[in-house]
Amino acid sequence: MLFDIINASLENLVIHHIGNWNEGEDNSYSKNVVRFGNDSEMPDLLKQYFFASFGQPCLYNFVGTATLSDNRVYEFTKSIFEDTNLFYENSRLIADHLYNNSTHPSIKSGELYVTLFKDVKIFDTDVRALGIFKSEHKDTFLKVYSENEDINVGYDEGFDLKKLDKGCVIFDIESENGYVVALLDKTSGKSEQNFWKNNFLGLEVRNDNNFQTKEYLNLCKSFVQDVFHPSEENPDIEKPDQSDMLNRQIAYFKENKMFNEDRFKEDVLGNNEDLCEAFNEHKARFEETHDCILEPEFAINPDVVKKSQSGFKSVIKLDKNFHLYVHGNRELVERGFDREKGMFYYKLFFETES
Repeated sequence: MLFDIINASLENLVIHHIGNWNEGEDNSYSKNVVRFGNDSEMPDLLKQYFFASFGQPCLYNFVGTATLSDNRVYEFTKSIFEDTNLFYENSRLIADHLYNNSTHPSIKSGELYVTLFKDVKIFDTDVRALGIFKSEHKDTFLKVYSENEDINVGYDEGFDLKKLDKGCVIFDIESENGYVVALLDKTSGKSEQNFWKNNFLGLEVRNDNNFQTKEYLNLCKSFVQDVFHPSEENPDIEKPDQSDMLNRQIAYFKENKMFNEDRFKEDVLGNNEDLCEAFNEHKARFEETHDCILEPEFAINPDVVKKSQSGFKSVIKLDKNFHLYVHGNRELVERGFDREKGMFYYKLFFETES
């Protein structure tokens, strides 16, 4: 996780019900913030509920149509951070803004949680964090209970602590740049995702080392899939070459703290003129398609590399009989054709087996 909540504590919480705009259902507002009294476990359970689903998120900033002040959630957040006495008042404004942007027919009614935490660590600094979360999907839970010396079973509806639908955590840093925001959105429909990220919150990806590492890894993977692969245009490229390229790409990111594009081309592409030109052309298309700029130098985020590593599996699938995993040393794999059997084959060289 890009932020640390071990020492974080819940300072404020209010819950409002967001109605279904398409069915003419209005919002229902809590009259007060939640009071926990002597219940010492509930704040920790809620902390787990709000943060457990974030994992390793990409970070964002608020943006406005012309200036930051055009972004309403940014303004509500700024008001709360400047004066926490305005927490409840702004929570209702957030609820109204969410309702007015929930016009998509797939958007359901649900509970809105507006929270204020202190001592959330990000970038090695303890800061306050405003959380905005929405739960839409209820689960049915079995309850076992004692009654008149019998043990009976019943059921109830509630929210799974590990299944938060939508959320964001806004960290009280870099306010002049639109704060730093972590986003959560488990909706499957693209138009719904646009609603939460764009229409309601108004966010754009924060162009930091985390973003650069993630997108450059995506570029590398797509280069192997779309350009560096066996085809009529690439008669000299075989599947083991493709696997070797994947291995060298991920190895570069695992073994280096800083990314340098010239060194990457030397270590991974061997400074092959044709290969480097093809990579540059693919990078230009990638940047245009993904509306981003990939820097020639940046600090590699090892957590992002670790998470992305599963997407760089070098597997050669041979009919339905074999899967060949290639972890390195392309020279130990030879491909040929057996005329007698009329089939292709791979020859593998090794010293020991286990």
